[in-house]
Amino acid sequence: MLESYLKQIPLSLTTQALLLGLTVGLVTYYTFGKKKYKLPPGPWAPPLIGHIIAINWSTPLYRQLFDWSKKYGPAMTLYMGPVRCVVLNDVETVNEALVKKGADYAGRFKSFSIEKLTSGYKDIAFADVSPTWKHLRKIALQGLRQYLYGSKLEEKVFESTSKVMRRLKEEEGKPIDIQKYIGLLVCNLLHGVCFNKSFDINDKQFLELLNVFESTNSDLGNGFWEDIIPPLRRFPTAKFKRIMESFEIFLNFIREEYAAHQDNFSEDGMKDFTDYLIHARRQAIQEDPDIENVITDEHLVQTCTDIFSAGVDTTRQTINWTILLLIKHPDIQKKVQAELDQVLDAGQAPTLNDRPRLPYTEAVLHESMRLCPVTPFGLPHSTRCDTTIGEYEIPKGTTVWINHWALHHDPDNWKDPEIFRPERLLDDDGQLAPKSMSWLPFSAGHRNCLGESIARPEMHLMLAILLRNFTFRCPEGKTVDLTPDGSLMFLPRKSDIIAESRK
Repeated sequence: MLESYLKQIPLSLTTQALLLGLTVGLVTYYTFGKKKYKLPPGPWAPPLIGHIIAINWSTPLYRQLFDWSKKYGPAMTLYMGPVRCVVLNDVETVNEALVKKGADYAGRFKSFSIEKLTSGYKDIAFADVSPTWKHLRKIALQGLRQYLYGSKLEEKVFESTSKVMRRLKEEEGKPIDIQKYIGLLVCNLLHGVCFNKSFDINDKQFLELLNVFESTNSDLGNGFWEDIIPPLRRFPTAKFKRIMESFEIFLNFIREEYAAHQDNFSEDGMKDFTDYLIHARRQAIQEDPDIENVITDEHLVQTCTDIFSAGVDTTRQTINWTILLLIKHPDIQKKVQAELDQVLDAGQAPTLNDRPRLPYTEAVLHESMRLCPVTPFGLPHSTRCDTTIGEYEIPKGTTVWINHWALHHDPDNWKDPEIFRPERLLDDDGQLAPKSMSWLPFSAGHRNCLGESIARPEMHLMLAILLRNFTFRCPEGKTVDLTPDGSLMFLPRKSDIIAESRK
């Protein structure tokens, strides 16, 4: 695979000389010029190439690293080309890094592809800790609480689910691509929150955005060679060009909406999250004019991009996985519906106030997130200073991966971890048991998911409304494929599903 990519580089004499000089310099530096640290153990790897050849790219990387950890320990060192990574595979090491030493591990991994996608790290998710990042995170959280919390959240969920339910009833009895309908459900929620707008199922722009999410996830799921082999940055692969062009479609969508909000902004008529960001920036500039150069319009565009893309993608994939699991386990689907029927009166729709009385529904959602973590490694961290993990030394600037899949499938913490069993998350009284560090889909510490407090009730309400109104199954003679797609991602495969109205 590597050879096929390298063939894209024109090997003139000048290029050969540059590559030879770069190789000799890097080997010399990595062999003699670096301070020696007591790093976590790991398989031997040749300089520059690292473990790229040792990795079986046809097998999910999160599973391979968990298997390697049984030999080398829960904290292990991995080299992706010349990039040194430390992978944490168990509860104790993750708790030490993210909670006990959270400030040390709060940095973000830097890469060529991420820098391009975020206009130079002007977003929240991938930006390093800084005064700008803290301010953006603060106003984003305030904006989410104002437009996607409590009754506002309930209102937006009802709006988006009602449109999807009408469409599902129109297609009743017919095999449908359920991912498209769940995509509409979640996309409309965020479209309403961010821009006070709504899509229809056949809206050209919605289908274009859904295609961007699908294609980007598929390609991002195996990473970029450009992040590992610097010469490819000058001669990028077709895959890299394709992703950048695809993501530019999404960025242009966000930029156009943001520009329209700027043109029509009124402090007396703020309608959505984007209005709130514009208002917050203008208020900050009035207090300190220097803010105008520190927090730019592009920072706010990237913040909207974070909220929209992360909110849409992780939520829709989680709901998709949950529906597929319930189809595979119809007895569990019936238990959820029985709980809904018992708690709610005839004809009554679920609300956020009903959530504490629907613990089994919540357990199903949590067990889905445990078994099928959409982002098995989360977002890569980076150490902000020399630090430690257990007895090992971790240099400043080391990339740190949290193997969430390993935490969720560790037999020391979960009996029969490959089995979908929601009851494991309930206590003796049938209520949702307290969350532990071994269940970590939203990460923890300084870089925990910004929207966790909103995402959990949002997904619970969506799932409750869908199962209150529909039973999901496969067409006769077919079954769902629960094999995840991607090496770095955990994505559901497309399946034709039938949604039947409950009588």
